[in-house]
Amino acid sequence: MVIYRRSWLGLLLAAVTFIFASSASAEVVVHDALGREVKLRNAAQRIVVNDSLILYSLALIDPDPVSRLAGWGTPGRIDGGVYAAFRKRFPEIDAIPDIGGVVAGKISVEAIIGMKPDVFIVGLWQAGWDVLVEQLAAADIPVIFLDGPQVDKLSPPDATAFSVRLLGQIIGKESKAREYAAFVKARYSRVDERLSDLTKPKSVLIDVQAGSLCCYTAGASNRMTQYLELAGGHSIGADAASGYDTRINIEYVLGADPDIYIATGMPRLADRGGMAMGGGISAGTAISSLRAVTNRNHLDSLTAVQKGKVFAVSHQIAISALNIIVFECFAKWLHPDEMSDIDPEMTLAEINQHFFAVPLEGTFWIAP
Repeated sequence: MVIYRRSWLGLLLAAVTFIFASSASAEVVVHDALGREVKLRNAAQRIVVNDSLILYSLALIDPDPVSRLAGWGTPGRIDGGVYAAFRKRFPEIDAIPDIGGVVAGKISVEAIIGMKPDVFIVGLWQAGWDVLVEQLAAADIPVIFLDGPQVDKLSPPDATAFSVRLLGQIIGKESKAREYAAFVKARYSRVDERLSDLTKPKSVLIDVQAGSLCCYTAGASNRMTQYLELAGGHSIGADAASGYDTRINIEYVLGADPDIYIATGMPRLADRGGMAMGGGISAGTAISSLRAVTNRNHLDSLTAVQKGKVFAVSHQIAISALNIIVFECFAKWLHPDEMSDIDPEMTLAEINQHFFAVPLEGTFWIAP
């Protein structure tokens, strides 16, 4: 009788082991941002990405995001202060090989193949990837697009949710990815409910990477423009450019005389007299740089500047999966009465506590 029970127990353990082993090696099938069906032998452990900012998305769903990165493109796109925080926690980040630029024409296919990744991920899409996809397919390396024309048709919260969930499928972190996607969509919906009776949006100049020149701004197809519209605003840059971005002259800006001025910045702009913003930047430094930016190029003639309706956000946060923070800032600055209970500080605290692998510390927006 004892022998029988032990045999039965052995068979049960063997069955459980087989199930878990099969699950661990199960094929992963996804549909990417181009509508392509892509198959992976199993959840990816080694990935190469064209855009280093995918680190932000990885860090939202994986407690050890750096270990998965076998290579990436243009690591300088990451906020320098945020990079330093990651280096402190994950010193191996400095050893991640650089494959070149984010666009297909500036990427070394040979370098990617030499890294032997489970998958190559494109997080920032532009036309011209067909040849690279074919070359990597010949080397048995699948390519998955987190961004593309199909995602461009989605609203900002849906686009963020799609890319994060897809990344979660790729690396076997679906549950955490779904949790963050739900968090983002709920936060966007909360603002949308409060703006249901809005009749006239506020006009806004988004001064992209604000510095010595006036003024690079987000065009109509830029996600920042879309965040702004959902927050009850209208970008004067959208009237000047249908594409991603453009440069508008000060005469155009003064003629439009927007209700609100919003700069985007990053740490490295501090050395150029531009908008210092992001990881490791103090609030005092950010405020001083915002004042300096708005005191040149005749921007101080704008009604928005004279009335103190000037603000700034982190450029990298705005173009990453953390965009909910910037969206809430836009909504609160444009419609403070309706958004009295919207608190970007609390949103960041929740992201740091429940999602992000390395807590974001610094100044990522400023409202002096």
